[in-house]
Amino acid sequence: MPQKNEIESESAFKNWINAGLVARIAKHIEFHYPKFDSKAFNKLSAQLPSLEMKPRMRLICDFLKSHLPEDYTTALDILIDATVKPAPKVEPLKGFDLWAFTEYAHRYGLEDFDESMKALHEFTQRFTAEFAIRPFLIQEEAKTLKVLHKWTKDPNHHVRRLVSEGSRPRLPWGEQLKSFIKDPAPTIELLEKLKYDQELYVRKSVANHLNDISKDHPTIAIKTAQKWLKEAPAKHKDKIDWIVRHALRTLLKKGNPEALKILGFENKGKVHVKNLKISKKEIRVGEHLEFSFDLASTTAAQIMVDYLIHHKKSNGETSPKVFKLTTKSLKTKEVLAIKKKHSFKPVTTRVYYPGTHYLEIMVNGKLLAKVPFNLKK
Repeated sequence: MPQKNEIESESAFKNWINAGLVARIAKHIEFHYPKFDSKAFNKLSAQLPSLEMKPRMRLICDFLKSHLPEDYTTALDILIDATVKPAPKVEPLKGFDLWAFTEYAHRYGLEDFDESMKALHEFTQRFTAEFAIRPFLIQEEAKTLKVLHKWTKDPNHHVRRLVSEGSRPRLPWGEQLKSFIKDPAPTIELLEKLKYDQELYVRKSVANHLNDISKDHPTIAIKTAQKWLKEAPAKHKDKIDWIVRHALRTLLKKGNPEALKILGFENKGKVHVKNLKISKKEIRVGEHLEFSFDLASTTAAQIMVDYLIHHKKSNGETSPKVFKLTTKSLKTKEVLAIKKKHSFKPVTTRVYYPGTHYLEIMVNGKLLAKVPFNLKK
């Protein structure tokens, strides 16, 4: 999938599926299947403006089901050809253009496993099949895992990345894989084969996958990270260091002592927060909260500094959200001055409720200072 903010609203993408795309899909399919009713297909464009992203994609998928050959394998071969052998002088299909094709494969192809795997292998090289592979993992776990183990050695890095991303237990926007949430051992075996991958794109997925595991099995994630750090040969040390830092980020935010220790942020009370100040005690939605404080070290320390905003909820309680600030090496008796602006600009992913909020400073997982402020509409 194109690299977008995972929490961004679907509406930001919906216009990718537009009349121009419908026309291009029709040309590519008709080139390989002349019986395709391109005229009727293009009429779908009139329905798109009133639909959000997923309904637009499903509208296209439903039409393909009713207007391609009834035989699944024959229909799928047409879609593969339309993808890998584009019509002359027509822009090839890639990215979100192909979402309806991957949807077609998992919605109608669960009983035609081999043909569907062949299709997803082709599609994912142009648009991720990380969502489409998940129903196969749910229905045919053993068979799908066998394919994924084979794909860990695929020459195409998009295919290798699919192995890790598609099997993530808690993939954002994807159906949860409850079997792997309960027992992550099968997917850790996949990660073992990908952790030294030459592509950062793949290794980033490995880190995100292990971070998923840490949410349900922190001990397993920590032991896996420790094992990888211990076993990594010198030529791969930097790769594993990077993966572990990113894989343990959720545990770091929670102040997990073992995760902090692995990354050198041991919580031994060597640093103190002084002079925590906010620019004003009352701000409005749309404004910034400006704050500053000093970090004073009694001994040399490697520190990770975060801050928490305790947001007011609709029921009157508060819920903390952790934000990163900095990591530093402090010398004995060194004082570090920190300033920050935190935006309360309205976003689609959070509703702001007026009332008392709190700013809190956390160093190496330890909460050290807290101050209230009032948020108004």
